[in-house]
Amino acid sequence: MSFKHLLPLLLLVPAISFADSDRNFKIAPNMFKDGVALQSKTEIALDKKGLSLSETPKIPLRTNTFYFRQKVGPKEYNWYVGQPNLKTYEKLHAFSLKDNYLKGSEVVTMRFYATQNNKAFQDENDIYFDREYIYSARVPKLYFMKNGRWQQLKETDLPGVISIDNSIPGLETVAITKAVRQVSSLVYPLAPGMYAFSFSAPGYLPFVDAVSIQEGQTLTLKPKLPLADTTGAHKDAKISITKDQVAQAKSLEDVEALYDAFVRELESNVSLVDTNEFTKIYPAAVNSLKLGVAKDDDNYVDYVKRFETTRRNAKDQWRSDKLGGAGEVGRAIHAKMDSLENLPIRGSIAPARVEPVYDEQSKDRPIVAVKIFFGQEKGRYDVAWVGTVVGLSPADFYGKLTSGNVKLSLTLANNKPVWIYNQGVLLGRYQYRYDRLDVTIDGAEVANKGEFVLPAHIRDQEEVKAWLNRPKDDVKEETVQQVADAQDAAERLALALQRANDIDAEVKMNAPRIVRDREHGTVALLDSGKFRYYGRVVSMSPFAIQTTEVTQQFFRDIMDRTDSTKRIKDRSHFVDPNKPVHNINWDDARAFCQMIGGDLPTEAQWEFAGRADNNEGSLWNLDEDPDPTQYAVFRDNSYKLGKKNPGYGPQQVALRKPNAWSIYDMSGNVAEWTRDSYFMFSFWVESSNPTGAAMGLHKVYKGGSWKDKEARLNLTESDDEDPRYWSDAIGFRCAFPISVFEGDANVKK
Repeated sequence: MSFKHLLPLLLLVPAISFADSDRNFKIAPNMFKDGVALQSKTEIALDKKGLSLSETPKIPLRTNTFYFRQKVGPKEYNWYVGQPNLKTYEKLHAFSLKDNYLKGSEVVTMRFYATQNNKAFQDENDIYFDREYIYSARVPKLYFMKNGRWQQLKETDLPGVISIDNSIPGLETVAITKAVRQVSSLVYPLAPGMYAFSFSAPGYLPFVDAVSIQEGQTLTLKPKLPLADTTGAHKDAKISITKDQVAQAKSLEDVEALYDAFVRELESNVSLVDTNEFTKIYPAAVNSLKLGVAKDDDNYVDYVKRFETTRRNAKDQWRSDKLGGAGEVGRAIHAKMDSLENLPIRGSIAPARVEPVYDEQSKDRPIVAVKIFFGQEKGRYDVAWVGTVVGLSPADFYGKLTSGNVKLSLTLANNKPVWIYNQGVLLGRYQYRYDRLDVTIDGAEVANKGEFVLPAHIRDQEEVKAWLNRPKDDVKEETVQQVADAQDAAERLALALQRANDIDAEVKMNAPRIVRDREHGTVALLDSGKFRYYGRVVSMSPFAIQTTEVTQQFFRDIMDRTDSTKRIKDRSHFVDPNKPVHNINWDDARAFCQMIGGDLPTEAQWEFAGRADNNEGSLWNLDEDPDPTQYAVFRDNSYKLGKKNPGYGPQQVALRKPNAWSIYDMSGNVAEWTRDSYFMFSFWVESSNPTGAAMGLHKVYKGGSWKDKEARLNLTESDDEDPRYWSDAIGFRCAFPISVFEGDANVKK
């Protein structure tokens, strides 16, 4: 950038408070103190009852847990874990991680500020956290520093809290609403809406209830379980199933068969019991209008389905209790069933079939994994496992499987199948709690890495979804000190926190689909999404972008098919068919993209594609051992080598690691033109599909090049030049409307 462009900025210096580096705006792990008793002169939003001493933060943050970060001094913080104080909680200001496009893995060590004029050490004293929100008791606005820019947190509705009345002995509560991951005495944070829970307890009939919660509301839910009634028994009930038969049953399948026969016999005795009495004691489902939702609302539909199933089971239980000895048999069956369902099961099993999984994005289509199918379609056991083993290539593992030299054993966490009904008719019982696959090859057990895949008819059941989405006990909690690096503790903590990103699924996007064709090159199709752009959360519509910089070969191929009067000359100095085109000005780069049905990407599109669903501007900082040379051709591994070294200058595309969306060389190699104009005094950023300054003669380019230092490779950085300018450090890639590829047969997942 020339001095004439810097001059207006220099004139603004007195009005601008320049920030320190990001590092100074983070909390290093050694600043958290262990074993300090809570001391506060004011009422806090953390319940002090049963509160222990401060501890080092552990990640991931737990469900239904409230965290209080108390600043004691510029370099001293205490971290307390407990439950919210409901009276004080209602006074908090809430900031949704999802709405602000932040992840729980980022915020633990971020400092937050009341204004943008604060120094690095002037952050807020009291900050609260849970898995989905940040809270402030003092100010409705919070700011933080990221990628060298002040960024504001947008305040959101204060979530609600449901307190479950646990006064019934042995009460078990299961959440039906998908948004609730786990249930304890306090369930939070809850966005305004309806929530449903299933309740059961010894001596009571099971029941499903639903409530509606408003912004910031704290609500107590008292389960309305009807008492199980054994009075008025009819001794002439004709039940052939006996408690002895139940006691002698060896397997869960045997008990289920007894249960099915028992229910059929109960149906034959229905005339002996007046079921109107059951209707009087069993509460009706909550009306959708009372819950403030439509009848076809997904959560309400799920609630009604579970309510009807639970009511039917409760009616069977009540009816059996009314039939004297039948009630005792029914209770024996349920007790035996519960006992067997709680047990884990493990056994050797032969695969039904084995399939290779190919890399469809590679021309050679190598085998990258193996898919093993177990059981029978629509049978009790119906599952697949996709993965690899340690010490063998996927192709070799596939060969071992097909030759019969592999022994497989399945482990289920519990022997508890899901019962699937259709209009009151039991369709079947299906196992779903698959926990581990053990692989033995040629007599030796080998480690493996993979996941189980359930068919849709099982996976879509609410009970199964709840289990699959449960908080994983095997996610190891780590202290910030354990994951810190002495050289850059705060940064390394952030990296370790990234390993818990499966917790932050709400801000994750699917990997893009890839298209290859001779007209457009290799292109990533990006879905709509959000990201933080110039300090603001913006929305992006779907678009497509080339996965590499335009190569000299691709450029030549297009020019060969173009009318000679419209051809653009390739002035690249470092000649190689697989190296990027360079020495091209903005006008020619844009004209080329338009020739093939696209355009240069906007700066927002370019940065959205480059950062690949995270807030980090330098992708290598997400790795456990950050190394920019793995991702970028830049000054240290190119320009500094000298002109006589083959590594000097731009290198062939796609030789370095791609980002998470399989897009290459967004940092380094050659900087890249974007469509946006540059204007010094343009501060407005649209909330949707930003397009840059409305005026300005210069054009923006991004990414840094083979001549630049590491700091210039940050994806949030940009520079500008006259559109007539060309350099051996500037190239380009093209973007396209998503409609260009709709229905394309070459689209691959």
